[in-house]
Amino acid sequence: MQRLLQVVLTAWREADRVAVERPEGSREHDAALVAADRLRGLYGELVASAQADNDMAALEGVPPPEALDPASG
Repeated sequence: MQRLLQVVLTAWREADRVAVERPEGSREHDAALVAADRLRGLYGELVASAQADNDMAALEGVPPPEALDPASG
């Protein structure tokens, strides 16, 4: 589970990076925003699942979703 969390987190960060680098309103920008939103949701679900399962090994070294989402602060 920890590896999956890391892969999703990396993809989320990459989608955020692409959204920032592409011109606003471009296909790439819009697609990156959608992907980032979906990956953020998936990451949150995976973290919640690991917490519900008390899977401390999976959560070790991965930040909680709220620590990564500027909109939640």
